[in-house]
Amino acid sequence: MQQTDLLIIGGGAAGLAAAVMAGRQYAGRRILLLEKTSRVGKKLLATGNGTCNISHRGASVGNYHGDGQPTVAALLAAFPPERAQAFFRSVGVETVVREDDRIYPLCASAAAVLDCLRIAASAVAELRCDCAALSLHPDASGVTVKTTAGDIRAARVIVAVGGAASPSCGGSADGYRLLTDLGHTRTPLFPSVVQLRADTRYIRAVKGLRVDGTVTIRHNGRPLASQTGEILFTEYGLSGPAVMQISRVVGEWERRQNGRMTAELDLLPDRDDEALLSLLRDRRNHLSATPAEDFLTGLFQRRIGQTVVRMAESIPFDRLAGTLTDAELQRLVNAAKHWTVDLTGTQGFGGAQVTAGGLSMTEFDGSLSSRRYPRIAAVGEVLNVDGDCGGYNLQWAWSSASAAVGAWGGDRL
Repeated sequence: MQQTDLLIIGGGAAGLAAAVMAGRQYAGRRILLLEKTSRVGKKLLATGNGTCNISHRGASVGNYHGDGQPTVAALLAAFPPERAQAFFRSVGVETVVREDDRIYPLCASAAAVLDCLRIAASAVAELRCDCAALSLHPDASGVTVKTTAGDIRAARVIVAVGGAASPSCGGSADGYRLLTDLGHTRTPLFPSVVQLRADTRYIRAVKGLRVDGTVTIRHNGRPLASQTGEILFTEYGLSGPAVMQISRVVGEWERRQNGRMTAELDLLPDRDDEALLSLLRDRRNHLSATPAEDFLTGLFQRRIGQTVVRMAESIPFDRLAGTLTDAELQRLVNAAKHWTVDLTGTQGFGGAQVTAGGLSMTEFDGSLSSRRYPRIAAVGEVLNVDGDCGGYNLQWAWSSASAAVGAWGGDRL
């Protein structure tokens, strides 16, 4: 049976960071990282659309959800975004803070970030791919881990298996069983930072187009979340950064399916209803001979403008703009600024970037060691902690990895 001082299960962001941190903090200790797929860090390559939004300068506990807010706050304070930047500088990744406070690698390459993490981890630990952990068997002196390549004995184990999101990048619900089989509780899982499925009656006409607008998610008419930014119309519904940023509430609703969930789209958030009505009156005057079909072209992309006219109802495309009444202009305003779409759910874990839910934080201490089995810790997405879109989830990976490594103490078998 192979023996190691520290066994890290999972070669994603948190697992790789933990390997680097542990190898540097406890030089000379035996560190082994297992990854069930053929390569480490596959999901990291997709973050930030391939540019790797590694953190957010304003990260705080308010950007996170789940059942461990006090622990999250303490770990963010102990390893804040500034320390994450210093850590990445130490492995060769220079970072830059953009105007929206999101932190990216200067090279804007997720592949380069992964290369630097992998190289740094390989210098202090053994990285073993195509090897899945099957079960954990802790006792007073260590943990025996059954794997697809045989048993391994470790003084300490860090579970960094990730969540169920993005199965094409290795995401799976299987990893939770390593700890639920030992009696730990897993809260319900649902997708977050995910595209939304919707009634496509009007959306299908603008499929593939993008608009800078505001999306507000409502449950039975009550607003739950709102975000301004890019909205992408798709064959199944809605996507884009603004939509995915607030998609968590839809994932939670989808799990329960109670009441009506809608998205209200404001295609011109920089103008209020009265200002838009005044603008349309002005357009009616100087575009009087323009058919209604093209009355909004130039204010919107043509297909979007035509769709707004369709939603306004009872305005034939061949009507001349000069003949539109104030009441009809008001209907156009309502369609453009209060376009209500019935939501039917999310694109599921296959389209999700983040898993909401996970191992209950109440069963782990402030260093993320199991209260049941202190020689086992859990970090990253496998825990019931999920962040907003914008670098917050990767910051949790770095902060949680630092906490678990710091609590290890470097003990040997």
